[in-house]
Amino acid sequence: MVEKKFSETLVILLTGTNTVAQPKIDEAVKSAKNLNVPLERALIMLGHASEMSLKSIMEAQELIKSGKITLDMAVKALRFAKQNHLDLDEAINVLSSVHKKTQVVTAVGNDLTNLMLAASMINQEQLGRALTRAHDSGMQMGRILVLNRDLSTWMMSSALAAQLLIRDGKISKEDAIQGLQAVGRRRISIEQALFELGLYRETPGQAVKIGELCLMAGFMNESDMLECLEIEIVKEKQFGQILLEQGLVTNPVLEAAVYLQDMVSNDTLRAYQAAEALKQVRLKEVSVYQAVAELQPPPQVTPPILSMQELLAQAEIATPEQIASVVSDDEQSSIKVGKKVLAAGMVNEATLYVALRCYSLLREGYVSNEQAVLALSNTTKSGGTLDETLVRLNLTLPSRMQWIWT
Repeated sequence: MVEKKFSETLVILLTGTNTVAQPKIDEAVKSAKNLNVPLERALIMLGHASEMSLKSIMEAQELIKSGKITLDMAVKALRFAKQNHLDLDEAINVLSSVHKKTQVVTAVGNDLTNLMLAASMINQEQLGRALTRAHDSGMQMGRILVLNRDLSTWMMSSALAAQLLIRDGKISKEDAIQGLQAVGRRRISIEQALFELGLYRETPGQAVKIGELCLMAGFMNESDMLECLEIEIVKEKQFGQILLEQGLVTNPVLEAAVYLQDMVSNDTLRAYQAAEALKQVRLKEVSVYQAVAELQPPPQVTPPILSMQELLAQAEIATPEQIASVVSDDEQSSIKVGKKVLAAGMVNEATLYVALRCYSLLREGYVSNEQAVLALSNTTKSGGTLDETLVRLNLTLPSRMQWIWT
């Protein structure tokens, strides 16, 4: 039982620091059982990790085992050490002295857990089990519910997004419950559920969020995002401070993200360009000004966004001539264009939905012209979903920006 506990700890350390992806860990777990070797040895044998990459991870596991640090602090410190090129001990000291420790809220009832209970996403037994483990590990309850397989990442993400909308006064708790129940039945995003139920949709021109920029830049994963969102909701902390405390960004990277966020708000950059610049700031350790100056194409010569008619034509949904025969070139409404090509039999409803989602992302600045065309074309040709296509294209995009149809 003790061995199992620390194998679980190792898995959380590996995934929480993005050292090894979950599918590779699953493969190594099977090999470890078959060969009767420790998990870390199996990872090395399979080539999924090196002894050097696991050194700090194993040190952290020993510190947890001896009760010197919590699992939560270990994950933060490992992230921070990697970001700042520090030893593990140095990272722990810095995080302990500089940042206020983000602790788990111990109250059984908070707005988030109450919402999940009301929407029948979890029951009291599952909540109690998560609370116990939260006290032992120092981790957030949402992450524990996912680790316990009481909730899927998809449902946890939806619950967090719904609670943020409630907090910001955009929907009621009753609306959120209705939306979450639709998410559970159909495995759609909460944004899609609320949109289709007529309960809420984002308005055009919304500012990009710091977390969204970090996700799009590729140095935060969905699990990191969920953990930070839960802390933001439960602890009511600023998101940037949470990123620092969790060891996910350094001060220079956070400052660059805030600067780039302002550039997007001022229409100097589009969100996808800001994300690319932020990626270079972190990877190359260059200034934000240099990263923006090196964008290709330069922001000042970025081509205008395609019209809905051009998007459909370039994705080979219909020819320009076919589209022009039913809708004028100067029609600005993507919904009106969509209705006319649908009525003419050029698209079916499913394809039109994908096209409108792609166009929403394009118009709001979250993808380039080329990316929008590729996403629509690939989804149509594959017969899969847009979400599956975005994963294949390595595009992590906010769901809320896919449902601004005008």
